[in-house]
Amino acid sequence: MQDMDFLKSFHTAAQLLPERLWKAAYSLDELQRQQCEELRVRLGRPLAVTVAGKTVLLGEGAVLPSKEELDQLLARATECSVHTYLEQLWQGFLTTRHGHRLGICSEAATGDARLLRGLSSVNIRIARQVHGLGADLPICDARGFRSTLILAPPGSGKTTLLRELCRRLSRDFRVAIADERYEIAACADGQPRFSIGSCDVLSGGHKGETVPMLLRAMSPQILAVDEITREEDCRMLLDCTGCGCGLLATAHGSCPEDLLRRPAYRQLLEHRVFEQIILIEQTGGERRYSLHSPEVRL
Repeated sequence: MQDMDFLKSFHTAAQLLPERLWKAAYSLDELQRQQCEELRVRLGRPLAVTVAGKTVLLGEGAVLPSKEELDQLLARATECSVHTYLEQLWQGFLTTRHGHRLGICSEAATGDARLLRGLSSVNIRIARQVHGLGADLPICDARGFRSTLILAPPGSGKTTLLRELCRRLSRDFRVAIADERYEIAACADGQPRFSIGSCDVLSGGHKGETVPMLLRAMSPQILAVDEITREEDCRMLLDCTGCGCGLLATAHGSCPEDLLRRPAYRQLLEHRVFEQIILIEQTGGERRYSLHSPEVRL
């Protein structure tokens, strides 16, 4: 991906900000805008950005977002149609048309009411596409694709790598994507906003519901899902084992041994759902990708 495309990603994310905050974001120089990963807007606290893994406060503390500005940000992100995004917002996130993911903090409503009250902070995670990412990782062998889990801490680029692997694998395999959070393909009106090759995409809905639909309807050779976090996600992957379909997924963790610390992930190792693990490590603003065996001590 060219630097200009990184700048375009920054621009489409910064456009979500009200004018005063937008101007503060553009106080970053061009290199910082290229390397910007997050825009954090907190009520009454300094506007902050994450640049190459480091936090930078903007406006020397003078830019303190107001309640009205947070409301404006949400209105822009939902295109003035908040009610159509209530299900996502209730889960604490919102994905925009350009694939940027907004993490939302507010007062938790009780009961069945899907309300958003007391908006306190919004974290805009800037979505990017990087062609050629992980090109030297041997995820296929003479037998074909080997089921792969991408492992890294939050904010380390798991989805970016997953998207690129899906795009490249679709040249040789039928790849289906269960895009629960609209982050992998960022489809709008059926049209992917990212380049995903020849992949078939089912957006929205819980993985437990959409994955069986893809298996029945699209006969994929590889099934891709993002962010395996819940017990039901792991059960879904276990159910897919033995279906003749390779799996490509992401999970949170800093090393393969971290998978043993959560019972749900441990099941995936015990049943050998994945044949290999791609570990993403970030040092000094640079990301390194390495391939590991899932055969850690059980």
